[in-house]
Amino acid sequence: MKNDLNVIEDKNIDYNNIVLKIGLPLIVLLACIFFLYSMAQHDGDYTVISNQGQRIEQSIYYKYDGKVYAMIPSGGYYQVEGADTITFKVVDTDITYNKCVAVDKNNVYFGNKIIRDLNPKAIYSIGNGYFSDGKSTYFCSNQSERNTDLSWPMEVIQSMEYIVSKDKKPQSYIYPYQKLATKRSIKKFDRLIYFATDGKNLYYKGKPLKNADVNTIRTVLDKGEFYCDVKNVYFKDEILPIKNSGQLEIVEIPQEDYFLYDRKTGEVFNGTYRFDEKYAPYQVIGNNSGHAYSMLFAAKDGVFYYNSKTGKLDRMGDNPFKGKVKALSDNIFCDEENMYYLKAYEEIRYAKHRIPKLLIYHTHLVSFGKKTGWEKIGDLSQGIVGSLWYKNGLYYYFDNLGKSQLVNDTVYKITDKSVANELLASSKDKEPNRISVERIRKIIADKKMEPISGDTIFDASVTIFGSKYRIVRVIGILVITLLIILGRRHYWNSRKY
Repeated sequence: MKNDLNVIEDKNIDYNNIVLKIGLPLIVLLACIFFLYSMAQHDGDYTVISNQGQRIEQSIYYKYDGKVYAMIPSGGYYQVEGADTITFKVVDTDITYNKCVAVDKNNVYFGNKIIRDLNPKAIYSIGNGYFSDGKSTYFCSNQSERNTDLSWPMEVIQSMEYIVSKDKKPQSYIYPYQKLATKRSIKKFDRLIYFATDGKNLYYKGKPLKNADVNTIRTVLDKGEFYCDVKNVYFKDEILPIKNSGQLEIVEIPQEDYFLYDRKTGEVFNGTYRFDEKYAPYQVIGNNSGHAYSMLFAAKDGVFYYNSKTGKLDRMGDNPFKGKVKALSDNIFCDEENMYYLKAYEEIRYAKHRIPKLLIYHTHLVSFGKKTGWEKIGDLSQGIVGSLWYKNGLYYYFDNLGKSQLVNDTVYKITDKSVANELLASSKDKEPNRISVERIRKIIADKKMEPISGDTIFDASVTIFGSKYRIVRVIGILVITLLIILGRRHYWNSRKY
């Protein structure tokens, strides 16, 4: 029996090898052909309508070849089905550019979507993205978003079908809209974008904010979608289970993630996700860091990071800090004894035949010695580029540019005297652009300052993708989908005769 199992396992191994060596290149080639064909067709339509179509006012709408098209960012041009080109016009709003609400003699349109219960003869703009015909009221965003009602398997099927037949394009992106559940008269709320009020309730993007105070509602530091009034705190239209302490702020890893942080209580939220209360208060490590993919949070019972892939808080280990952690820059920290810095990098792990198996984002917390003896000389380009430090007769560069500016390391020892003098002069100069990003890159490339190393204390790792033979399975699904589409077309074509 055991031998039989071994034979089966060997057959599976042979099958995988066959797929990898023969089937995979063929499948990839086929997929590339269809992909390039799709892109060519899409770009052709885009160029023709853009160059030859007639734009309707300062809107997203174009007339071309006797039809009306809506230009939806990230999605491209979509035909406005059934639109009457003669009576089609844009609804006048307080938005001056890329208007996305229109009417003709029959319908009201949000983007390319027909809104059946709005009267095209009576519709008017309230402002802030709100529209009414006197009976029904809607919010329509002027920013396109991913269509959450379209699942990715269905999008794949519709995309492949569109490639083959050039029929209806999948609605991957839309201008989201929301009908207000009120019959009261709505007015624009002047202090906040996307807000409106009926005199009793506040609405954000068409959804009511529970118990919100009209007189004190505001954004938290004018950033993101966190709001608060004198008592309550909100993320978008959802009330959060905390009260306004008066010390709320936004902390972030630029281009990665942002959080609501209550400096008084140490509570943290990512959207509506609340960090475990039993570990609060948390202390933020890495706010505005250019050398991190994940923000770290120190607490009495450990050090944590928010895993953006799982949407949960992960514990890294026991808290190693001696006393309170103090930020010396966006990327450099110290406790009562030691100095620390953050460092970020990407790791790709490969399976057999150089097939990518894992993509991991790492953020390291690194200790690089005692804090005694360090002296800050000054900021470079007002701290935008970095800062100059001195210890034991040597100058050091603490970087603030980060990985997005192609500076991979955080702390550098300056090994060239002329560079040390140049940065020293710049640190005393109030001219904001004395040292440029290009100059820092050149100094590093010329090896006139070298990165210092230290002891990695923690590694906050986020696996972006990874599973064995995932590429084979995904491409296989695409091919199977294509075969299903072709089969469906053959079946329906055969029924016509």
